Amino acid sequence: MRKWIVPLAVVLIALVGWQVASPWMALDTLRDAAREGDQRDLAAAIDFPELRASVKSELREEIAEEAPSHGLAGLLPLVLVDHLVDRVVTPQGLSALLVSGHVLRDDDPEPGKEIDWHVKWTGPGSFRAVPEVGDGKVHPSLLFRRSGLSWNLVGIDIPDRRPRSARASAPSGAA
Repeated sequence: MRKWIVPLAVVLIALVGWQVASPWMALDTLRDAAREGDQRDLAAAIDFPELRASVKSELREEIAEEAPSHGLAGLLPLVLVDHLVDRVVTPQGLSALLVSGHVLRDDDPEPGKEIDWHVKWTGPGSFRAVPEVGDGKVHPSLLFRRSGLSWNLVGIDIPDRRPRSARASAPSGAA
């Protein structure tokens, strides 16, 4: 019985170490693939259909809060969301986000400056990667879910850029 305790303890420590370290390893792998333009590795680590659906849903909610539907004219922004997201949520678009913290590199005041990501656990099989830019602005955070022994990017939390007073007065049932 005692001869099993040490190997079991080693295995448990390795599993806990993997659970704790694997999000940073996944972020490093994604950032390396983004920096090198490795579309294959990006596609393997990103669940593009789920990611696009998540971004579309989030944008639709924002549009519904900002511009209540006014007949056919109110549908136009919602129709454009699908096309826009399909064009932007691509390996190239996410490469810019992973390296610089911005969807488009032109937004970066210091092009080429890479950012660090902070991991916040949201559950045993999920975490949020928050960019540490240091400019006082809120930037999109990345949502990951465990897939076997690896992690897949499944969502982007787009920050609300409206002033707090505008958010407080938004209709609550507009989603």
